[in-house]
Amino acid sequence: MRKIVVTGASSEIGAAICRKVVESDDEIIIHGFRHPEALEQLKSELQCREILIASGDLADSGFLSEFGKTAGDCDILVNCAAATITAPLAQLTDDEVALMLAVNLTAMIRLCRKVIPGMLARRSGSILNISSVAAARGVRGQTVYAGTKGFIESFTRSLAAECGRKGIRVNCIAPGPVDAGSLKGLLNYAGDEVKKSIALNRLGLPDEIANAAAFLLSGNASFITGEVVHVNGGFMYGL
Repeated sequence: MRKIVVTGASSEIGAAICRKVVESDDEIIIHGFRHPEALEQLKSELQCREILIASGDLADSGFLSEFGKTAGDCDILVNCAAATITAPLAQLTDDEVALMLAVNLTAMIRLCRKVIPGMLARRSGSILNISSVAAARGVRGQTVYAGTKGFIESFTRSLAAECGRKGIRVNCIAPGPVDAGSLKGLLNYAGDEVKKSIALNRLGLPDEIANAAAFLLSGNASFITGEVVHVNGGFMYGL
């Protein structure tokens, strides 16, 4: 039996990852904040040994501490939760900047720090962080958000190097334009430019991100760690 923790499971990508990754003998903790009804719907769909819902704000230090205790002995951690605010830097408020830093960075760091000791003791475990194509390709209105995602990719590589000798794998997926959730904000901001820059000439689907996640978290990826896997339809190289 595995214990799996997925933050941001109420998002379309987070929910798709849960559906692809969970197995019948697993215990899974699904986290969300703004859409508790989506967590209840997801719970009704998943078929596994035990499903727990953790609903709360990862920017709330108190909630994060309690959630970390629950997540602490997990075998798989997926950091999918994100705060995305799209606006020119000069228009972002201090509170908006602080929110993105708290959810995208501080929560991820604290959760990884919480689960690592147990994984080290068991000499096994897998962490998957969700980044964004914005980390590698500059997009107007995404300065702070893109900066947090760039941090996630660097953090992933360094944590993989730090823990690999003890059997822990740490990887990252950088989704491109997916017709889902918070990424729709990017499409609203620069939609025509985005669509013209996708080599496959279409937006991605949440299941396509989840397929990559399922692979990276499986035994089929047992020799892969410290990698950032780009799932973006050729958006990086748009033709």
